Amino acid sequence: MKKINIEGVNETLFHETLSNGLNIYLLPNKQVKNYYITFTTKFGSLDTEFKKNNEVSYTKVPNGIAHFLEHLTFKMEDGDASDYFPTIGCQANAYTSYKITSYEVFGYKNFKEALDYQLTYVQTPFYNEKNVSAEKGIICEEVKMRMDMPAVTLSNITNNALFKNDNRKYLITGKTTDVKSTTLKDILACYNTFYHPSNMILVITGNFNPEEALAIIEENQSKKDFSKPIDIKRKKISEPKEIVKNEAIEECNVEIDKASVALKIPKSIFKSLNLREEELSIYISMIINSMFGRSSEIREKLVSGNIVTDGPYVSKYFTDEHLIITITAETPYKERFIRLIKEEIKNIDISETDLIRKKRVSISNFILSFDDIEETNRIIVDDIILFGDYIYDVYDIYNSLNIETAKKVAKKLITDNITVAVITKKEK
Repeated sequence: MKKINIEGVNETLFHETLSNGLNIYLLPNKQVKNYYITFTTKFGSLDTEFKKNNEVSYTKVPNGIAHFLEHLTFKMEDGDASDYFPTIGCQANAYTSYKITSYEVFGYKNFKEALDYQLTYVQTPFYNEKNVSAEKGIICEEVKMRMDMPAVTLSNITNNALFKNDNRKYLITGKTTDVKSTTLKDILACYNTFYHPSNMILVITGNFNPEEALAIIEENQSKKDFSKPIDIKRKKISEPKEIVKNEAIEECNVEIDKASVALKIPKSIFKSLNLREEELSIYISMIINSMFGRSSEIREKLVSGNIVTDGPYVSKYFTDEHLIITITAETPYKERFIRLIKEEIKNIDISETDLIRKKRVSISNFILSFDDIEETNRIIVDDIILFGDYIYDVYDIYNSLNIETAKKVAKKLITDNITVAVITKKEK
């Protein structure tokens, strides 16, 4: 196994790639009693048009199919895989996002049994017409329940105002019509493409022996036959730099209005800065947290003035072509909240004092994150999905941040390409 020394902390990450293409990352922590295993495929709700190896045409599948497949994967010939884990003192779950589907196990004992079974059930497809048909009703109910959630509604109308073509404008679960139109053929096409070991990541954090873990994994994988690693091509969807509309309002089951102000910024404008993508991401996080985060002046103004009852919360993510920044709050005074946030966006900046403070906090949080095995596991997976590999030199990146570059990044965040989304109380 390759040993990766994580700079700034006394931690070692072990990495191994098996002959079948499976990437394994192991980060032991003897200071805790539990372990956390994630088995993740690079297959999320965005992946609805794809082809593999030398196929000429793209396969098109319904929206929400990654989430549908997540449900079905727990099905085994002798029952449901999730029923096994409590019998050995573990908890199992799974989730689907835009880019991944991840199967997780959390436990204190029976590590070998938990790891072996997790690999087994995910890699033992038991899909048939009966299972697909039966699961449709369950998933349709989940979709309806989610669509009644204010946070989901706000996110959905925000994305529909931001994106013209990007699949983020669709629900991760798909609509009920998508679920009902999904076929066994669709399910098998996705499983056989995206659940190959070469498209998957196994990450284990917590109290375990890395040599034993690798032995368990190798023994498990040696009993299975896989095709050669698959070359997957996802259909590229071009997204214009313009937003779809300036404002989106929808009635929802809320007592107090919720609002979001979202920025859509082309990634291409940052090229002249010659920054690694992970460096740029850290700079942006520090700047927007300085402007809109917990210790920001605008937050104090909004909270002390009773303009918001919850928030504001700031988040960011990258698509293939854009940076999206969203500031969200629960507010009885949505017009004033929106106006104040828009005014702040026109003056995005960061002082040297703020940068130094954010650096110190970030370094402290980075070091402390290794005490949280779930957070550490998530960071490893996120780095691999976002940047192609684990970023082992984050500590050095934090120390190298400088105010000159930070101010150049901040200037590029000032934009008029803004959309506002509001969910408001239903009128009786």
